[in-house]
Amino acid sequence: MTKRNLMNCVSAGALAVVAMSLAVPAMAQDKPADNEAPETEAIVVTASSSGRTAQNSSISVSQISQDAIVNFTPRSQAEVLRSIPGLNVQDTAGPGGNANIGVRGIPVSTGGSQYVALQEDGLPVVLFGDMQFGNNDYWVRFDNNVDRVEAVRGGSASTFASQAPGAVINYVSKTGTTEGGEVALSTALNYREFRLDFDYGGRASDTVRYHFGGYVVNGNGPTRLSYTASQGYQIKGNITKDLADGKGYIRLNFKRLDDQQPTFTAMPALATISGDRITGFSTLGGVDPRRYASTGIYNQTFNILNANGTVQNVRMQGIRPVATSLGGEFHYEFSSNFTLDEKVRWTDMSGTFSNQWTGAVATNSLIGQTIGSVNGTTDNRVIGAVRYAAGPRAGQAYTGAFLSNSAQAYTTMKDVGSLANDLTLKGKFDLGGTALNLRGGWFHMRQNIVMDWRINNATQTLDSNGNPVPLNLFTAAGAQLTANGVTGYNNQWGGCCGGRSYDLAYTNDALYLEGEAETDRWNLSASFRRDYLRAEGVSYGVVQGANMTITDSQGSASVPTFNTSQVVADRLNYTKAYSSWSFGALYKLTDSTNVFARASRGGRFAADRMLYGGNSFTADGQLTAGGDHLSVNTVTQQEVGVKHQGNMGGARYRVEATYYRAQVKESNYDFTAVSRNQNPFTDTVYHSSGVELSGNIAAGGFAMNGYVVYTDSEDTKTGRVPVAMPKWTFLVSPSYDAGFAAIGLSLSGQSRFSIGNFSAPSATFANGYIKVRPADNLEVGVNANNLFNTLGYRANNGSIQARGTGGLTANQGIFDNSAMLGRTLTASIRYRF
Repeated sequence: MTKRNLMNCVSAGALAVVAMSLAVPAMAQDKPADNEAPETEAIVVTASSSGRTAQNSSISVSQISQDAIVNFTPRSQAEVLRSIPGLNVQDTAGPGGNANIGVRGIPVSTGGSQYVALQEDGLPVVLFGDMQFGNNDYWVRFDNNVDRVEAVRGGSASTFASQAPGAVINYVSKTGTTEGGEVALSTALNYREFRLDFDYGGRASDTVRYHFGGYVVNGNGPTRLSYTASQGYQIKGNITKDLADGKGYIRLNFKRLDDQQPTFTAMPALATISGDRITGFSTLGGVDPRRYASTGIYNQTFNILNANGTVQNVRMQGIRPVATSLGGEFHYEFSSNFTLDEKVRWTDMSGTFSNQWTGAVATNSLIGQTIGSVNGTTDNRVIGAVRYAAGPRAGQAYTGAFLSNSAQAYTTMKDVGSLANDLTLKGKFDLGGTALNLRGGWFHMRQNIVMDWRINNATQTLDSNGNPVPLNLFTAAGAQLTANGVTGYNNQWGGCCGGRSYDLAYTNDALYLEGEAETDRWNLSASFRRDYLRAEGVSYGVVQGANMTITDSQGSASVPTFNTSQVVADRLNYTKAYSSWSFGALYKLTDSTNVFARASRGGRFAADRMLYGGNSFTADGQLTAGGDHLSVNTVTQQEVGVKHQGNMGGARYRVEATYYRAQVKESNYDFTAVSRNQNPFTDTVYHSSGVELSGNIAAGGFAMNGYVVYTDSEDTKTGRVPVAMPKWTFLVSPSYDAGFAAIGLSLSGQSRFSIGNFSAPSATFANGYIKVRPADNLEVGVNANNLFNTLGYRANNGSIQARGTGGLTANQGIFDNSAMLGRTLTASIRYRF
């Protein structure tokens, strides 16, 4: 086949893809000028050598603009990231974070973002994306300060970042290059929330520019909680001094985040089951998972037992991150051949995680059981009655078919602060027709992880969407077994976890090197990274203590207690290292079509997930043979793809197709698996392969953007598809901007996915917006999320509870995890100046 015929086929295929709306996630844009460059022509600054566009990079990269994201008013960071092809954002745990983020068939076997790093301006927010009760999306907020979000999947993520062999997602800030700003007021229309966003940037002089902005929010959250659950603010800014010789700049930046947002870890629905397939979801009596909240007026405060033995009343705040960071950047071109880049950031971070989980139990199934089976002890007193513990029905028998018996958690993130530094020296050389680029550097980050867990077991009603009422358990003779719904202090999961406390510090140093050669048509690159980790600290486990008497309006109950042991459970004093590499090639078939291939291997230290395993560390803190096996997980990937962009009939389009494979060696620990009757330990090898197909088209005021991704993933030890891993995910987003008004729609979803022994139904969700511009620089809009109020779940891990009990048939059970929130509407007014 001739080159011309090949290009005609590629162009035809690209247009066919675009016509089918399988497009790159730029989302709907404001109307572009006729001569506006495609968004993907922006220079990539994330996990790659600088100076290249996405089209000319031998990596899979997405770039999403500020306006594109704002159009659809994401309710959480998970919704921001869902517009990136290849990412498996498993749930919508709420605006505060706590999403599970996977990539390219690499499963999230525990929680958080084990193989995906979130960065702000090129430095990681935290070193480990899956810190228990400290996930990386707790600490980042999308607001007007963000110029764009860049995501590199696979490839150079292994060698240009630490602990991120799967993907690197970078929130790139505005830096005052454009004069002006914006003030935006938004209010929810079907729940209570008010938000103010603002930003402004420009030049203070010919050589000094600046940008600052932030937001303030207050409300009760999209599940319409009965108290103020959403409140907080963020302020970010930077000031840049361009050096007089025009060869560089010095930048100082700062950030203050103090936010409180509800988290939605449990939103149960009635599941209909046929064999090993869940065939549908529906409401459960008075419980609608789209609006269900496990917290309300009766548990917006609750008691915990501290390590010193005192009882403390705490607030149910969901996810409450508090972060202060100060940083700087230095960029200087010593000559046309050598450039130095330095980034540094100090961050002080702390906060709390508080939540009431839901665990569905048939009420009548508790009658006749021992209280020890509920509170994690050997107490053989028999439960004979269940009664309301508070509210207007206090003391009356509870007649609901189901109740919740689950964890009531309060975890204090005492210190998850860090110091990060990345120093890079680049060299450019002309070898007579071949450009040679060399890049070497040193990355350093010290990450503190100081945590204290307080996790009670509590029972409450499960018969309405909000304000669950605590339930007390009694013997048939009337002896009170629980009080305020609490069956014990720190006794959840048999006392395994409530009372855990640890003080750890991890220091990651990495040396990296890249070489790149470019000719007229070829670009070849190779990179290597060597990561060293130093781990220090101690952890303390849990011991059972004496019973404690709790008094409520119904009387008193003696309940078991567990608390922090005085004996060290794990001592850490070890070093460990691993190597990463990446090789890539890009060939320019034409000026508008490139093909690329890349192979890479990267690693990831296990960090705090290794604690409490019992045999990972020696008495003096070194790794045992078993601990050495668990300490590093590796990801090997291969990909080959084609990128094509062009013009046809006044329309500009771009399409990209990538075939990928991944092999993952993983050892991990997930303490929450116990609540799903699953093994908390993972030690296996995953294989995955798939295709990412994405693109966009724009013609005048019309634009269409989106993607479709196919993934085939397998746990080689069991031969099964990993949990929460759909074969198909997609997004399509058409829009039209007439200048005085604009309208857009976004459809996203996935095929069926596995949850242990069952597969859950596919689902499609729609978002939309309408905005009008009645005057220059003034815009009024209405946004809708889950436009059609679809009841369903994103691909996530969950469990089937209470099957065939409480009046359910053998083909019915209760599915419990984070559901998609019901329809939420927001109105906004924006003024740009």
